[in-house]
Amino acid sequence: MSERYSIVDWSFQDYIENGYQYNERKYEPMNKRGLSAFTTLFLCLTLLLSACSSGASTSTQGGEKQASTTQTVSESQTKTVSTMKGDVEIPVNPERVVVMYYTGDVLAFDVTPVGSSKIQEGAAFEEELKTVESLGEWFEPNVEAVIQLKPDVIIIPSKNELYDQMEKIAPTVMIDFSTSLDERLTKIGEVLGKEKEAKELLANFYTKVEDSQEKLEEAGISDRTVSIMEGGKGKMSVVTSYTFGRGSQAIYEYLGIKAPDIIQKKIDDKNNTNEAIDVSLEVLTDYAGDYVFRSSYEGMVDLTDHPVWANIPAIKEGRLIEMDFGFCYYNDIYSLSKQLDFIVDQLVATTK
Repeated sequence: MSERYSIVDWSFQDYIENGYQYNERKYEPMNKRGLSAFTTLFLCLTLLLSACSSGASTSTQGGEKQASTTQTVSESQTKTVSTMKGDVEIPVNPERVVVMYYTGDVLAFDVTPVGSSKIQEGAAFEEELKTVESLGEWFEPNVEAVIQLKPDVIIIPSKNELYDQMEKIAPTVMIDFSTSLDERLTKIGEVLGKEKEAKELLANFYTKVEDSQEKLEEAGISDRTVSIMEGGKGKMSVVTSYTFGRGSQAIYEYLGIKAPDIIQKKIDDKNNTNEAIDVSLEVLTDYAGDYVFRSSYEGMVDLTDHPVWANIPAIKEGRLIEMDFGFCYYNDIYSLSKQLDFIVDQLVATTK
């Protein structure tokens, strides 16, 4: 406003000065009434022109403001995610996702990563990863390959050396191995901008868990014991935790099936750090439940004709269920859902 009045004042002053100049040059000076009328008219015209100029300026400023707002929105297409390594700024809806180990969780959101750690043969989501670049073992990926993919965000398990490598390439979200399924999926949903979908995935999963438990009860086997074993050369590895993979989470945690007492005590022991133990064939029968799931893999020693193995009641009576190593290796929500179907179908099938 001060600038606008300044222009009027100076224009008016110039006019008076010019009038006097005319007077000094012997022109007849304007009379007082004429000067007042002309001055009023001039002032009105000046104010009108100033208003138009101000309107154009305001319009321009508005355009600048709008452009500035658009630019701010563009620049704010990021969000801050709280992680175990502190706050990390990532794109609101990342499109180029690289994931180590938690591949099945990302796929459950209908997001296909541009790169993933090596997938075990036979994994529940193996087919979905056919066209996705394999980056090597999750704990030791090909760093150059990751760089070439130009990821928006990288999702990894808790391994500090891996984090130090990845966070130099792109915003990296590290999720602890010990994080519960609910927490992990909620965090990944937040990273992917799919919070609502995370809630739906979990709701659907727990509905499946309830349905699976009902099927076991209807088949009369919900109270039977289950052992999970792996290996076979002179000794067997027996799973003693529900966080080891090999189907342990689906069987012991979600279906709520118990293991033989000698194993269950270890599963229930919160101080137990051994997720699996080696058991000699001579005492293997003590660790065998009513049903035995064996994680099988290529090159595994065939115990079919071994007398100790063959005389375990579950084996002798046809309650041995072979489960592919790659299929039961992961405990993401995609794999767990497939494992539940397999485990329940196989257990129910033995009753028929």
